Amino acid sequence: MALHTQATAAMLEKHIAWRRGPGRPVEESHHGVQVNLAHKKVFLQGLDRTGRPIVLGVGARHRKFETKDDALAFCTYALDTAVAIGDSHEDWDGKFTGVFDLRNLSVKNADLTALTVMFELLQNHYPERLGRLFLYEAPMAFYAIWRAVSAFVDPVTRTKINFVFAKNAHEEFEKVFDLQLLPRELGGEGDWHPIEEAHKKAVERLAQRQAAAAVAAATAGSGSGAAATDPHTPGTAPPPPADVAAS
Repeated sequence: MALHTQATAAMLEKHIAWRRGPGRPVEESHHGVQVNLAHKKVFLQGLDRTGRPIVLGVGARHRKFETKDDALAFCTYALDTAVAIGDSHEDWDGKFTGVFDLRNLSVKNADLTALTVMFELLQNHYPERLGRLFLYEAPMAFYAIWRAVSAFVDPVTRTKINFVFAKNAHEEFEKVFDLQLLPRELGGEGDWHPIEEAHKKAVERLAQRQAAAAVAAATAGSGSGAAATDPHTPGTAPPPPADVAAS
């Protein structure tokens, strides 16, 4: 028990240090974020049947990240946005559901760095955030990349990854999603919702919470003359998620 507690404390300390450095909340104006938002490849489709945010990525629209820093910035931006949306719902279990649309994937979309950075983030800094990940219509070329990356993916994480194909997608997806939230191209009945729309909502909700907290603090009249306020300043970056997700 003592060793487990020490390991948890060490992991938390390492994560906090990361959050204060390369993992700090990413502004939407960051070069890596702007370039990759322009590709229109990541979407946040609402909540699945269990109340988890749905993050949807389109592989054929991806272009290799210019640098690992850009990859880290954009992936952190996307994950933080999903977490911020989840946090705005009281009954959220702390996890999100991912769908990677791998149709029409080609060599120009292959990016070992992107997959490596994403799984490193999920395992080291967003532990237990991933509920399920669906890989839709993965072509043969993808399996070579997957074999290279999966060896470094935690065994528990691998159990959450499901390969889904068009012939059974409707049946599989209907168990998890309201089909009105999935685009028609994936067998759903809905439209695409770019992640920047969700990011804007997260920022607006943060500003509302800060305003409410300021009013509550002022009303309480602690006598110190200073109102307790949220340490995060309204801007383009939502607050960072909790350091350790609920398991």
